[in-house]
Amino acid sequence: MHDIVILGGSAAGVTAAIYAARRQLDIKLIAGNIGGEIATTDIIENYPGYVKVGGLELAEKFKEQLKYNNVFVDDGWLAKKIEKKDNLFVVTAKNFSGEEKIYETKAVIVATGVHPRRLGVPGEKELFHRGVTYCAVCDAPLFKNKIVAVVGGGNSALESALMLGEIASQVFLLNRNPQFKGEAVLIEKVKNHSKITILTQAATQKILGEKSVTGVEYKDADGQTQQITVNGVFVHAGWEPNADFIDLVKKNTKGEIMVDQNSATDMPGIFAAGDVTDTAYKQIIVAAGMGATAALSAVNFLNKK
Repeated sequence: MHDIVILGGSAAGVTAAIYAARRQLDIKLIAGNIGGEIATTDIIENYPGYVKVGGLELAEKFKEQLKYNNVFVDDGWLAKKIEKKDNLFVVTAKNFSGEEKIYETKAVIVATGVHPRRLGVPGEKELFHRGVTYCAVCDAPLFKNKIVAVVGGGNSALESALMLGEIASQVFLLNRNPQFKGEAVLIEKVKNHSKITILTQAATQKILGEKSVTGVEYKDADGQTQQITVNGVFVHAGWEPNADFIDLVKKNTKGEIMVDQNSATDMPGIFAAGDVTDTAYKQIIVAAGMGATAALSAVNFLNKK
């Protein structure tokens, strides 16, 4: 029997675990990996304490701090179901080998984050891992001196394009909207990069290729079909919350868990933090703050019980 089970190993989950551990509670952190999507980020320049830090480096710092606070982590496990049993919760998790574990707990903090949204166009699924990828940090080195396309208009797409601009021979940045949604400093860097060609109002229709990616088909601002020849496609079309495993709490139309200012859901004893929630700002520092709030709220909930 645990006091709190925390689901997710990125900024929100790690922060919640640190705060709960410092209260000498019996906690368990369950995560597919420590760092989550942060570990797939090349460079982070807006996290306090670091002028510039790599995502993998920050994830390693998370591990160090969890160890220092004696947080017990079940790494490589993902929550698959949460059930209510009397005044307790039963969490079912599985590892990547299909093995199953059951946890009983008095409170739960859901900090499972998000995963990349698919474009849903022909060729995307068929050519995944054969030129189609969702992680520049993971796969950019495979495209040294090659031509690539980046699809998206937010910070992730802009960062991906800049990273690939230092590796690939040419980068096409396809944004279906007339304007980018990312930070002004990133937009300016992209516009001034000699290897990046920006294509706005370019709606991707198809990813071309048989054994591997050979090109991208898109519609331009006039509705005309165009093609570009590329060796790889980096998709950054937004994010979807990792919340399918829980149906005990209220969610919005996007599938995000709805929380109040205390990171509490509508189910007493279940709290949520970070990008999996309906928070307006999906930022690492916001997720960390929500993780602290969720942990303190969970402690208050246990005290009242």
